[in-house]
Amino acid sequence: MTPQPDRKTVLLRAAYDILTRAGEDGYVKDALSLLAFYDEANCDGFCLREDIAIELDIDELTPPIPLAEEES
Repeated sequence: MTPQPDRKTVLLRAAYDILTRAGEDGYVKDALSLLAFYDEANCDGFCLREDIAIELDIDELTPPIPLAEEES
């Protein structure tokens, strides 16, 4: 029997798949509308973001981490 990957591995692989699909065909697509297959279903970026927030215990209203300031 093949061991089941942990939840974080499943979600990271789904994120990788969506980001890879977002850059295919030479132009960038909206990652939130793309699909990844996990949990026995096709899930879009919105679903994936929600599942990641649950796994990391992040409130849905939490803003992203600020980007670093660019050096001149």
